[in-house]
Parts: sequence; structure tokens; C-alpha cells
Amino acid sequence: MKKRIFPLFFLFFLFFTNLNSFEWRTNDWQTRINETISGEFKSSKKMSFPLEDGEWTLVDKYFEDVYATIKAEELIFLKFKGKTPVAYFSIGRIDNLGKWVAYISGIIQAEVFKPKKGGCRERQHYNYLNFYKRGFAHNCMIVTMLDVQKELYPSESDGDEVFTASLRNYIKKNNIKLPSMFLEYSASFHSMVVRPAWYVMSYGITPEAFANYKPKFTSRETTEFHPDKINNFPEAKKIMEKWLIKSAQIQKNFEKFQTVKKYQELDLSEILQKDLKMNNKNIQNSLSKELIRLNDLYKSGALSKDEYEKAKKKVLK
Repeated sequence: MKKRIFPLFFLFFLFFTNLNSFEWRTNDWQTRINETISGEFKSSKKMSFPLEDGEWTLVDKYFEDVYATIKAEELIFLKFKGKTPVAYFSIGRIDNLGKWVAYISGIIQAEVFKPKKGGCRERQHYNYLNFYKRGFAHNCMIVTMLDVQKELYPSESDGDEVFTASLRNYIKKNNIKLPSMFLEYSASFHSMVVRPAWYVMSYGITPEAFANYKPKFTSRETTEFHPDKINNFPEAKKIMEKWLIKSAQIQKNFEKFQTVKKYQELDLSEILQKDLKMNNKNIQNSLSKELIRLNDLYKSGALSKDEYEKAKKKVLK
């Protein structure tokens, strides 16, 4: 028994002399500026959202004690290729609504459905909008494109320039080369039957990173991805259709993350059916190419009839 005292004391000493070196982060809301996360965003032990592959660096963080126990916070992560962001992920919440929900829910409703710009309502530049709304509960999904300059440098008349000041400072300080635009998915969810909180989330990726496509026009009003112009640009239209499918898949992950009730889920079956049809078409094209290749080998004499039949049977299996 005496022989074990020193090792235990040594471990005890190491623990308390290296407190600052231990990672105490229990969730990703506690991430610090310039720290990275990967694989998933951990909101709590029971809530995690899957992230695309790669490292996501926290570049902006906002926290405020709103009133009583109510707190608001938002995080913005970027995924870099060199000094250029190729994707971003942002998440925000107003938490601990509890007994204040009668006062706050109306404000949330107005912010989501009756804002001066953006929000869960028809906008000319939205490529897709879908939402559930019942009482004060809502579940909203938007697909569009994000004009980076317009977002970061709004006109002074908007009064929104203060909200992007810290992010602009980070970009300037770190010599970050900004892309002109992102394909963007955004979502908002609030339901007291699920939890006393309002969550918002958005995810964006450059057309170059998503589809190896360089946009011809980059402002929100002139871009070929704008709903009023997209039919004149077949390649952009095809990319947006793929982005819409990707966004529907992200939305399903968001609903799972939020543990949305079945009746609150958005009906995305039409979009996801397109994904299934595209996958089936790709499989059929792949099979056709392989059968043509085998037939050419058979005709050239590289395969015997028996080898050809066996190989063809294996492809069609």
C-alpha cells in the first residue's frame, strides 16, 4: 500500500500544476477565436450537428445577457483554402426563455416573419423558401446566394454595419482574401414543446468549391444564380439544383439536431426524390459505360465469349 502513495501524489501534483493546459471545453459554444473544430458542432451532450470534412476556424463570436436568465450568442466559423474562405458555418441561439416566453416569442415571430430584409418571407432573390408555422412555433428553410460585399459592408442607411464590425476587423487583421459570393442555406427553429430556445443556422460554400464553377457575375442583383436570371444560364441552374438537394439534406440534419416534432418537419420529398432520380440515372449511365467497355473488349478478342458473359453477369448483378 505504501508503494502506491508516491505515484498517486505525483499524479495529483501534475494535475494541479497543469490546470491551464487542460481542455475544459464541454461544448463548442465555448470555442475561442482562432480555435478549430471538425466533424461536428457540439451544442451539448445530447445535441450535435454534423459538419463537412475539414477544419473550421472560429472567426467571430457574440455573447450577450439579454434579460434575467435569457442569453444570446452567435458563432461564425470559416473553412480556409490558404487565406481564402471556401465555406462558412454560423450558428446562433437565444436560450433560457422559460417563463419569459410570452414576451419573447412575439419578438422572435416578428424577427423571423416580418423583418425589413431577409427573414422567412418571399424575397425576389430567394431560390427556395419553405416553412412550418403554428402559433409561436416555426421551422424555416431558405436557399439563396450570399453577396459577401453586401453582407459585410451594408449601406449606412441600413444601420447594420455595427453587426459586422468585429468580423471585418478579423478579416483585415488576418489578411483574409474574401470570395465574392457563397451559395447559402439558412434555417430557423423555435418551439417551446421542444426546448425554451430559438436557434438559427446558416451554411455557405463558394461555387468554385462546390462545383468547380467561377461565377460570371457576383453581386446579388446581377448574379446568374438570381431566380430572375438563372434560366438563361443552364450551368448555374444545374448547380443551384444540386445545391438545393444538398440544402435539403442539411435541413434534415438540422431537424434531427433540433429534435423537431414529426408534424413540424418540412416536406422536402420533391427535392429529395430528384436526388434519388439523379443517383439512379448516374448508376444507369455507369452500367451502360461498363457494358459498352466489356462489349468492345469482347469484339476486339481481349475477352472470350465465356469471360464476356461472366463479366456482364457480374455488372448486372
